[in-house]
Amino acid sequence: MASAVTSNLHSVVFSLTAALVIVLTSHAVFSIFSQLMILTGAVMLAGLPHGALDPLVSNYLMGASSFRKRLLFYLNYLLKASMAFIFWLWQPEIMLLLFFVFSAWHFSDDWRETLPRLHQIGVGISMVILPIFFRPPDTALLFSYLGADWPEPMIRSVSFLPGIFCCVIMILAILYTTRNRPWMSFELLSLCALAALTSPLIFFSVYFCLLHSPRHIMKVVKVLKISARKALLYAIVFTFLAVVITIFALGSRVEINSASGLTQAVFIGLFCLTVPHMFLIHHFQRKSATGD
Repeated sequence: MASAVTSNLHSVVFSLTAALVIVLTSHAVFSIFSQLMILTGAVMLAGLPHGALDPLVSNYLMGASSFRKRLLFYLNYLLKASMAFIFWLWQPEIMLLLFFVFSAWHFSDDWRETLPRLHQIGVGISMVILPIFFRPPDTALLFSYLGADWPEPMIRSVSFLPGIFCCVIMILAILYTTRNRPWMSFELLSLCALAALTSPLIFFSVYFCLLHSPRHIMKVVKVLKISARKALLYAIVFTFLAVVITIFALGSRVEINSASGLTQAVFIGLFCLTVPHMFLIHHFQRKSATGD
């Protein structure tokens, strides 16, 4: 019961925040660099901390783990992230597409406990497709920063049918939650409005940092039964390490203080961390669902 109340409250707070962001962005113009600065700050403060709990999730999966097992976890995690980084530098366009696929699948878990599986996947895909569908010019610019020089007309045409499909999926999900979880319907409606009325960077900042990350943290804290103090400590330490490693890896290749450099630092860094995080969370979701 308490969990449902917390979930409903989170949906309400998120919906109100999304509405506030839409109003603010409709009355103010933010440059692409300003949006990237907002995104960078939001990711460091609220986005990365949810992945920073992965060591605790690993301990939960392995049980009473020894120092050797924990060391192997860190090495394996870094290896997967490093491989993702190397492949991105080699084939940025292919890896960008893989980033979309991984993100859509991973984001679908945000509604694991509230929507049927097909709806979950559809909404997860919508979180990736709808910002592209509604804002092709902004998307083309961001893609060019990431090494994918796809012209706006191509992005517009390729995203048209998937975008229509995602709009239909979101409508169906809203109708489903209206009957079963009314507060969740406001959350989904807010996401649609954000995608349609704000830039992709603002949409991602709000969704990733104010919905995806808090929802994951609440789930981990609930399942692992850890204190807020311990969660905060891990979040601070491992977020700091992630930022340092990202700056070290990309600092010699790009100008971090430019729009293109900041875009690469944020999204390539997130992709490299998403790969090991996604595999770990897949096992975590299975174990937490079955209790095995």
